[in-house]
Parts: sequence; C-alpha cells; structure tokens
Amino acid sequence: DAGHVGGYRRGAQEFVDLLGRSLQEAGRDWNSIDACLEVGCGYGRIVRELRDRLDPSHIYVTDVIEEGARFTAAEFGATAIPVIEQSAETMPGRFDLVYLLSVYTHLRLDLVTQNLAAVARALKPGGVVVFTTHGQGSAETAERYDQYWLDKQAGLRAMSAEGYYYERYPYYYDEYGLTWFRGDTMRALVAETAPELEFIAHHPMTLEGHQDVFVYRKR
Repeated sequence: DAGHVGGYRRGAQEFVDLLGRSLQEAGRDWNSIDACLEVGCGYGRIVRELRDRLDPSHIYVTDVIEEGARFTAAEFGATAIPVIEQSAETMPGRFDLVYLLSVYTHLRLDLVTQNLAAVARALKPGGVVVFTTHGQGSAETAERYDQYWLDKQAGLRAMSAEGYYYERYPYYYDEYGLTWFRGDTMRALVAETAPELEFIAHHPMTLEGHQDVFVYRKR
C-alpha cells in the first residue's frame, strides 16, 4: 500500500544521505565520484534514489541474484557487472565509491573476508567503501528480528568470546543467515584482510536503529 511504498523510498533516501555524509568524512563529495558500485543491489531500491546524486552512467550494480542486477540496470540506467569477486579481477582500481547495504549482515566469516578483499581491489586509490553490519547493539536486541530459530544467548556468548556470530537460515539451501560482528573484531578483520583500507569511521546502530555503519578509504 501507499504507506509501505513511502517507507521503502524513505529508507533508501536516508541511506543515500548517509552515503553523502560518509563521503564527507572521507574527504570526498558526490562531484568527485566518477564510478560508484553497489554490491548487493537487489532490485534497485537504493539506485532509484541515488540517481538524484549521480548520473546513472556512473553507477554500477552487482548481485548474486543476477536477475536483480539486470532489472536494476534496465530500469534505472545503471550498468550490471558480475559478482564482485569476479569483477575485481577484470576491473581493478575502477571505483571511487563502493557500498554494501546489509550484505555482511548475512554472510559467514570466510565469505565476508573474500568479499572484502575483492572490494578493496576494485577501489581506486582514495576510493571509499561504506558497509553495514549487525554489531553489539543488534546482538543485544536480537529478538527484534523475530526469528524462532535464533539463539540470542548463544549469539551473545559468541560475541563476548570471539566478537563474531553467524547462524544459518534453516530454510535456505545456500549458505546465508544472520551475522554479527563486534566493532573491534570487524576493524581487526579489515586490517588483516585489506590493509590498504584506512579506517575512517564506525557509527554503531546508525542505520534504521540496528545496523552499524563502517567507512574506509583506500590508501
């Protein structure tokens, strides 16, 4: 209904505003972005609004659901490319901005590591990456996700001991679920996996009141 459509668009507009603030934190602005990539674009919720800041010819999209990337490109004038692990090999140093909205919130640790390394490779020197995670605050309020199979106490114990927790969706064939990273754990992971990325900012529970936002810049 109209209320859901309005909420869908407002959420996307708020995220585009957040991207603009993240660029400023990293010493960049929209005018300096010649090539922007959304990893995990879905069916174009963000790109629909991002066109107000960037010409669609500067926007690239990718998703493991290829149909979503193709639809986003066809509907909004962006360019669809293969998944980031492949694109980083064919388009190294291509992008001024890469963003991942609610991608690392669903992936197992090894898949996050692979993806993060590819993102760093795809960035230009001075390029900015913005990504979101479920952090400590999210783990402490995990009941908000209303998942009958989710063991909140196991998650809190793992966050305390290891700084990381992943629980797979029981109804998916693919390796996909809910993932949490303590802030210091994520920073250590980035430092080890992609040392060329310089930490800029970490904003806990900033996105929609439950996702952490990280900002990095490639040295």
